[in-house]
This record gives sequence, structure tokens and C-alpha cells, in this order.
Amino acid sequence: MRHLIVATTMIMVALVITFGTASVLQGVATAHVAQPEPFVVEAARPAVKPAAIKERIATQVRERLHSEVHVSGL
Repeated sequence: MRHLIVATTMIMVALVITFGTASVLQGVATAHVAQPEPFVVEAARPAVKPAAIKERIATQVRERLHSEVHVSGL
């Protein structure tokens, strides 16, 4: 019976020391943290206008078709 009491006491002391130390360290860590700047969200804008993308794709398709016509014409 004595071993059970000693083991239970040792576990309880270990838990108190562990969680007590963690609590103190967390308090110290949060006390020295500077206040962060407010979070700012800027609107994302596309780098290229959609019309320019559409025109670029059309140009690429025309160039491919043009090159295929020249290759098949030889």
C-alpha cells in the first residue's frame, strides 16, 4: 500500500512541476511579445488585362496554324 501512495505522490508532483513550469514560461513569452501591426489585405489585381491575354492566345494560335501550313506545303 505504501508503494502505491509514494508512486501516486511522485506522479502528482511531476505533473505539478511540469505544468507549472510550462505556465510560467508561457507567461514570460507572451509578456515580451510586441503588439503586431494590424493585418492589411490588399486587393489582388491581375498583372495583364484579360483582353490582352485573349489577344496573345489568338496570336499564338495563328502563328501555329501559319507554321503548320508552311510545313505541310513543302
